[in-house]
Amino acid sequence: MTRRSLVPVLTSIAAVLVAVGLGAWLLAPGPSPSVLSSDDRAVLGGPDVERGDLPPAVGYPVPDGADAVARAYLVAAYAAGPSDAGRTRLDAARYAEPGSPPAVVGVTVVDAPPPGARRVAAVEQLTDAASDPDDTRRAFLATVRTTTGAPGESAASSRLLTRVVVHRQPDGRWLVVAETPDTPDTPALPAGDG
Repeated sequence: MTRRSLVPVLTSIAAVLVAVGLGAWLLAPGPSPSVLSSDDRAVLGGPDVERGDLPPAVGYPVPDGADAVARAYLVAAYAAGPSDAGRTRLDAARYAEPGSPPAVVGVTVVDAPPPGARRVAAVEQLTDAASDPDDTRRAFLATVRTTTGAPGESAASSRLLTRVVVHRQPDGRWLVVAETPDTPDTPALPAGDG
């Protein structure tokens, strides 16, 4: 091989090494982007949301079965009172896996009921959507009806479409690990009506 015939080979090898090195540098794990702080939200004009209070301890166990846990979680997550304005609601945390977003952050209350009113939630439909081969995770599509009203006044109802993922714990219990409501940013489900 002559010197002239080695130039394209060496150039190709150098290009591959540069591409691999650059790719490794770009894809290397590093600090993850931080969540917006209260100051960041204020600069952007977004509302500051506080974490809600933990619900009082209860003496009853988490239900058995993946679908029963998903239903109990949704009913607790989407009920609300006037004091929930501007914060997240952690009433469903007892049905969520410790450390998961539903357990740590809760559900954001976007439109709390007015003073004197309450919101209750009921699961109208819960459909198995997926499961992993080992049956340790299951995903459901759910239709939740919320009804808001005060005693002696007419109540208003609406539907919410959401996805819930439950995970089987080592002790056999099922707990919620993720939930994503259907919003304009996540339009994967057919729209419901009130």
